Amino acid sequence: MFILTKQQGSIESGAYATLDTDGITMVQFFVDKDDAISYNTLLGAVGYELEVTETPDESIDKLCDMLGHAYCVVEPGEVIVPRAETFVDTMSSYL
Repeated sequence: MFILTKQQGSIESGAYATLDTDGITMVQFFVDKDDAISYNTLLGAVGYELEVTETPDESIDKLCDMLGHAYCVVEPGEVIVPRAETFVDTMSSYL
């Protein structure tokens, strides 16, 4: 699995998470590295500086449970884009 983090290879540095429609913090894990890279490219276009980090599959439940966050697994080829709020919040910082 792959996750977006602040520093390459370091989940401890912080992981990228979003809020779902119910306001719950959601961490996204990607099965396919190319999908993680594509999503990271979209975030990079609006100023996020993140790295794609590999994490063992078995650590996902423990990590998210410990932090009190929900998670989703993005399956290969599944198309996801950052929420519109990501772009609006980022763009407002330039105004």
